[in-house]
Amino acid sequence: MPTYVYKARDRNGGVFSGRVEAPGIREAVLNLKERGLFVTSIEEEKPLGATTKKEPSRSLFETKRVKLQEMAAFVRGLSVMLEAGVPLLSALGSLSRQTENPYFSKVIAGVASLVERGFSLSRALAEYPRVFNRVILGMVQSGEAGGNLDWTLGRLADYLEWEKDLRDKIQSALYYPIILVVAMIAASFFLVYFVFPQFLLLFEGFNIALPLPTQIMLSLIRFVNANWYLIYGGLLGGVLLFLLYVNSPKGRRFWDERRHRLPLFGQLFRKLILSRFAWVFNSLVRSGMPVVQALEITGSAVGDTYLKEILGKVAEDIRRGRNLTQSLSEHPFFPPFVLQMVSVGEESGNLELTLSKVTELYDKEIAIFVGRLSATIEPILTLLIGAGVFFVALAFFLPIFEMASKGFGGM
Repeated sequence: MPTYVYKARDRNGGVFSGRVEAPGIREAVLNLKERGLFVTSIEEEKPLGATTKKEPSRSLFETKRVKLQEMAAFVRGLSVMLEAGVPLLSALGSLSRQTENPYFSKVIAGVASLVERGFSLSRALAEYPRVFNRVILGMVQSGEAGGNLDWTLGRLADYLEWEKDLRDKIQSALYYPIILVVAMIAASFFLVYFVFPQFLLLFEGFNIALPLPTQIMLSLIRFVNANWYLIYGGLLGGVLLFLLYVNSPKGRRFWDERRHRLPLFGQLFRKLILSRFAWVFNSLVRSGMPVVQALEITGSAVGDTYLKEILGKVAEDIRRGRNLTQSLSEHPFFPPFVLQMVSVGEESGNLELTLSKVTELYDKEIAIFVGRLSATIEPILTLLIGAGVFFVALAFFLPIFEMASKGFGGM
């Protein structure tokens, strides 16, 4: 059974330190509570010669990226420990040692160091803006202000796990179409550059008129071979220019406003953004954050500059005395269902419940839509691949059939 070293105070303010054996850190804290002690710090005692923190990997390829799953596990673990009565500093130290990502482990250790120096948790997290976004900072700040940090972190963990599950569903539905497209491109490249040139040498050795499909294929291959640098350079340059433009403030705003109107995928983008808006806004309001501040943070968190601009205008309208439903209704981005649910929530004083229903509905619609999208794309891609294979087969084999027929005719 592990041994834990602790520091604690009694009801009279006396300071105590010592060791306690327990199956886990939570049981150790509960054991000390039963003795009338309030734990200020606690950590597992390490054997002599053991280091308190494992040496992180020093590989040149060490990533400085924290995955969503890792962040959700960190927030969930911190919530559980605080709920069990584990001091914040001890909880951060324990999570830093348990985290497998060396970079994230260093970040958590840095947060713990700042907390030890007197920083609040939200202020310490704000020192790492590339790791902890505004949603995390806003939720932690509201939890600290309301005195319910453990509950707020649990709600934040729910949101991060929901976001991870949603991404996984979309990615899994699109895996098969992506594999089909990649396979089609690879097969076409192989045929055009390795197989068909061999047939071309064979065809040129015979004095026959080539069929139309073969002539088209030959013309296409000769054009690509003669202008490959323009074709591939143009495609690569176009993609790079588009990505650079989309990542600029003006281009990002242009793309975010118009991607909701795209055929087929536009509905998916809109449902995703609305579901994320309802989830984040609901979580912030439930944690006790004022509506105006919750709207501003939600706008930064949803990942859509167009919606961020809308929510900024809505927040300004609320500052001027208008209610949430009236402000949202002026923007066509929000469908009637969302406006109706927000209106019911405002009138009943239970906005959190109605926003939860919005999220539940959109989650179901997204799952259904992704399934239908995958079922629609797959036969279209299969048809295109089949047509391409049929055309290539005609281009390959029609001259062979013609040569065979002439050879047989001369016998």
